[in-house]
Amino acid sequence: MAGAAMGLMLGQANTDAVNRASRFSYGEATGITQTVRNYGASLGFAILGTILITEFRSAITSSLTARGLPGPAAAAEAAKIAQLQGGNGNVAAIPQFIRADFAGATRDVLFTMAAIMAVAALVALRGLKRGVQQDAETEQEPVGEDPDADLYPTSR
Repeated sequence: MAGAAMGLMLGQANTDAVNRASRFSYGEATGITQTVRNYGASLGFAILGTILITEFRSAITSSLTARGLPGPAAAAEAAKIAQLQGGNGNVAAIPQFIRADFAGATRDVLFTMAAIMAVAALVALRGLKRGVQQDAETEQEPVGEDPDADLYPTSR
């Protein structure tokens, strides 16, 4: 759901940002939106990934301690389990308590994502101004004055 929501949001956000830019700064607006999007994705992935691993490791440690494993041994085993990648592809071989711990850690990440999106929505609603930037060259000149009058002096 989060991936679908991001996919539905990013295109419109980029289009809106570029449409708000003046006609002389489309390139800058496009570059800035792409840079911010990539930076935000990298930073978000790092933060949310850290939250996932930390919560998962903590939950496994608690589960192993509840099953009678001493604290230091439970922490070492939890660190080993949290760093496993891939495995043999047999999900049924993973103990139920580890699957539940991973689901709990994933839930915490999704709640964190929801909170971040709520803050971003508030910032967008309160902080962004409506409309298009004005071009610097579209300022009105006083009526009756010829802007090119002194460029082409006439000699008689």
